[in-house]
Amino acid sequence: MKLKFIVFLSIAFLILISGLGSWGLTESSEARYAQISKEMLDSGNYIEPTELGIKHFHKPPITYYITTFGYQLFGINEFGARFFLQFSLILQLILVYLIAKLLYQKEVIAFAASIIYFSFPMVIISVRNLTTDAYLNTFILASLYFLIRYRSSQKPIFLYLFYLFLGLIFETKGPVGLIIPLTFIITTKIINQEKIQQNIHQYLGLILFLVVSSAWFILLINKNEGLLSYFVNHQLIDRVAVDNFKRGEPFYYYLILVPLMGIPLIFLFFKNFSSRFKQFYQQKTTEFSLLISIILFFVILSMSTSKLILYVLPIFSILSIIMAKHFYTIPEKWIRAFIRIYYVLFILIFLASTIIKFLPLNLNTNLYITFGLIMIIGILLIIISKNKKISNHIKLLYISALFVFTLIAESNLFFSYNEQTLNSVKPIAEYIKTQTHTRNKTIIVYDRLLPSLSFYLNQPIITVNNGNYNTQRETNFETSEHWKKYLINYKIKSERDLLLSISKNKNTFLIIKNNIIEPDTIKIIEKYFNDSKIFGKYKVYY
Repeated sequence: MKLKFIVFLSIAFLILISGLGSWGLTESSEARYAQISKEMLDSGNYIEPTELGIKHFHKPPITYYITTFGYQLFGINEFGARFFLQFSLILQLILVYLIAKLLYQKEVIAFAASIIYFSFPMVIISVRNLTTDAYLNTFILASLYFLIRYRSSQKPIFLYLFYLFLGLIFETKGPVGLIIPLTFIITTKIINQEKIQQNIHQYLGLILFLVVSSAWFILLINKNEGLLSYFVNHQLIDRVAVDNFKRGEPFYYYLILVPLMGIPLIFLFFKNFSSRFKQFYQQKTTEFSLLISIILFFVILSMSTSKLILYVLPIFSILSIIMAKHFYTIPEKWIRAFIRIYYVLFILIFLASTIIKFLPLNLNTNLYITFGLIMIIGILLIIISKNKKISNHIKLLYISALFVFTLIAESNLFFSYNEQTLNSVKPIAEYIKTQTHTRNKTIIVYDRLLPSLSFYLNQPIITVNNGNYNTQRETNFETSEHWKKYLINYKIKSERDLLLSISKNKNTFLIIKNNIIEPDTIKIIEKYFNDSKIFGKYKVYY
C-alpha cells in the first residue's frame, strides 16, 4: 500500500473514533442491539440472545458478539458499542482498495475506489449507528476479495477464506447476505462458460461454510423446540413477502434512496458510466459480473416488503470500484464542476460552525475538538486547492475526503446537543437517576419498547403493551413466566389491575409518548404522581 493511502486510513480512523461516545443510543435499532449485547455479556449466555429478558432470535449473533467484545475493551457505553463499526469501515476501505487493485492492477485506481466509497453519505451513516449492516458489508467484501484472489492465483488458502467469510455472512444476517457473492459466482460462470470446479478443496471449503454458518442455529434449535419453522416462515419468508415488521415501502423506494445516499459523486456514475453497460457486457470482465450482482441484489431488495435504508449498503462498495476504473477518464470540466460543488458544501458547513459558536452551548471538550478539526481541515483544503502540481482528479478525491472528515466532526457535535431529536432517551435516564439514589426504582413505559432505558439505568423496566407492534414480544420460546413481571398486556383486565397496583409503589416513573390518546387506566395512573417533565416526544411522570 502507498504511504498516502495509509495516511488517509489513519486520519479517517482517528476522526471516526473522535467523539464517538458523545451522544446517546438511538431508539430503536441501535438501542436494541446495544441492550441485547449487554444482556449477553451480563448473563454469559452467548447462544440465546435476550432483549429486556425475553429471548430475541430475529438476527444471528455475530453483531452481538462483536459488540460484547467492544464492551469488554472499553466498558458498557456508547463508545464500546460503536467502536468496532469504525474499525469495520477501515477494513471495508482496505478491501475496496485491494479488490480494485486486483482487478485493474493500478494503485491510482485502487486509491480512487477507496476514497469514492468513503465519500458516500450512506457509508458514514452505516457506522454511526449500531446495526448489522456495516459488519455484513465487511464480510461480503472479504468474500469477494478472496474469491477473486483465488480465481487469479488458484491458491487453496484463498478458497477456504472465501468459504469462511460466506459462513460469517450467514451468521450475521442469514441467507439474504449471500445474494451478492452467489450471484457473482453464477454470473461469472455463465459469462465465461466455465464448468463448476470439483476438487477436494471445494468440498472441504463447502464443509467449512456449513459448519460456520450452521453452528449457532444448530445449538439454538437444539435448545428451543419449533425454532426451525420460526426461522424459515417468520424470519425469512415473512420478511420478504409480508410486512410484519412495519417496514413496507413502495417498489421505487431504493430508486430514490440510492442517488440521495451517494450525493454528490454518484452522479458521476450516472453521467459517465451508465452508457458503458454495453461495453461491460461485450468485454465480459469481472466488473460486469459485479455490476450484475448488485443489480440483482437491488431488484430483490426492491421487491421485498421489508425495506430499510442500510440494506443497500453493499451496492455502494461495488459501485465505487466500478466508478474508480473510469474516474480518470472523466472530462476536466466535470471534475472542476464537482470541485465547485464541494466548495459550496464546505461554505455551508463552515457557516454552520460559525453559528454554533454563538449558541448557548456548554463549551465541553467535544466542542473544542470539533472546532479544532474544522480549522485544520480548512487549512488543508486551502493548501490542496492552491497546489498546481496536483491534478484536478486527485484534488477532487482529496477534497471529497476532507468534506467527509468535516461532516463527521460536525455531526458528532450536532448529535451530542440534539439527543432527543435523534430519538435517544438517555436524557430521561439521566434525569431519573438524579431524582432518587435508591436502586428500588420502578420504570414503566407505556406502549413503547425503550431498551436503552434498561441499558442506562442498569435495571429491568416494565413495558405496557397496548397494541403497538414494537411492544408485541415473541414469548413462545420462554420456558418460565419470569418475563410476565416486565411485560404487561393492557388489553387484559387482570394485568391492567396489576399495572394500577405497581404504579402506587414509591419511586415509580411512568414514561408516555406525547400526543397519544391515553386510555382511562393510564389517566387514573397519572393522578398517582406528584410531578411530570417533558423530554422531546416523551413525558415522564414521577
